[in-house]
Amino acid sequence: LIDLMEPEEAEEVRELLRYEEETAGRLMTRDVAALRRHWTVAETLEYLRSLEDAETLHYLYVVDRNDALIGVVPLRKLIISKADATIESIMARDIVAVPVTIDQEELADMVSRYDYYAIPIVDHQNRLLGVVTVDDVLDVIEEEVTEDIQRLGGSEPLDQPYFAVSVSQIIRKRIGWLLLLFVASTLSGEVIRLFQHELDVVVALGFFITLITGTGGNAGSQTVATIIRAITLDEVRLSNLGAAWRREVSVGLILGLVMGGVGIVRALLWHTGFDVALVVALTLPIVVVWSTTVATVIPVVADRLNIDPTVISGPMIATIVDASGLLIYFLLAKTILDVI
Repeated sequence: LIDLMEPEEAEEVRELLRYEEETAGRLMTRDVAALRRHWTVAETLEYLRSLEDAETLHYLYVVDRNDALIGVVPLRKLIISKADATIESIMARDIVAVPVTIDQEELADMVSRYDYYAIPIVDHQNRLLGVVTVDDVLDVIEEEVTEDIQRLGGSEPLDQPYFAVSVSQIIRKRIGWLLLLFVASTLSGEVIRLFQHELDVVVALGFFITLITGTGGNAGSQTVATIIRAITLDEVRLSNLGAAWRREVSVGLILGLVMGGVGIVRALLWHTGFDVALVVALTLPIVVVWSTTVATVIPVVADRLNIDPTVISGPMIATIVDASGLLIYFLLAKTILDVI
């Protein structure tokens, strides 16, 4: 395809392909208006009128004789300045620029967080290489969000439009996680097998297995969605994990007590006996608090280890909570029923 392009366009594409995938270098455009500090406003306006392919003119970047970035002039300020004023006299020297090697997701986060229309890209010598605009960033955000949603569902990203992917490719993307979750789910079965005697003696305990696992899984899913968003916005990190954990546990405890109250009423209405109702009422708050703990800690630790938190969240956390929740349920049942 490159050979079919115009020589100038082909050269630009080859330049961009020199940079690693998913970096600012691959995302940027080299069509950027670069000004000289000694130009006057009148000369600059004449220069801008001659441009045909500049990607954005919201910000005009000033470079020295070595093409090093030294300032920026908002277009609005240029228009209202006197014609004989020099660019150096009106430019701002406090510039936000990013290296060409920065990850595109980190770049997108910067642009969206600070509401930039565009951000300049520089090399290790601070030379202006290009610019990334908000339009480019929106494409990245859409791509990253799509990947996160697919990973939260326990699948590898498709990386292509849905109908462009063959059935065999979809199977390959999903089968690995499905098998892993299948193996992990056997832990729940193993827990039930370990407490088969208790189930045989008190059959009513089996009525609430799906209630316990479902409540724990739902609480974990709510928490992990909140925490992953907070991680993405750089609001939660390892340094403030304790504060985030205390906050989520407080929420989980209140929700768990509410669910426990509902659970004991449901158990009594089913005439399971007060002892089983008490087990359900005590289990639900503990399981919800445990679920919120797992869903808070694992994504933050994964992010600190440079592992995408969405990869090990969602179904994986739900599977862990299912098995551990059942263990809590049956241990409480064994203790309380032996006492009562």
